Amino acid sequence: MQSRMVLGALVLVLLTGCSLPNSMVPGEPNVSKYSEKPPKEVAACVLPEWQKEISHTTQVSISNGYRITAPSVITADEILDIVKYKDGSRVSLYQGPPWAKSGALRKSLRDCL
Repeated sequence: MQSRMVLGALVLVLLTGCSLPNSMVPGEPNVSKYSEKPPKEVAACVLPEWQKEISHTTQVSISNGYRITAPSVITADEILDIVKYKDGSRVSLYQGPPWAKSGALRKSLRDCL
């Protein structure tokens, strides 16, 4: 009985690890682009478009810019970092596995650059 509890706790810990807050963005971005627009303008364009697709999308301020997060129930959240870069912005999009990526979010990002 005790080994079942230990195994259950281990599985719970592993599953929790899959849904850690995205304060630590993993690896290289799937998309990295430059925009001549300032971060505030890019974020103001992207956020409502992402919210149309995923209603619980949020935006927070980060150092020199903004982070927009579209939560996912199944896989990793889709994260867009928009930071001040030269006379514009550098945008970095982090998406989950290929089968879970949202083409609509990527398209709206391209449209806003």
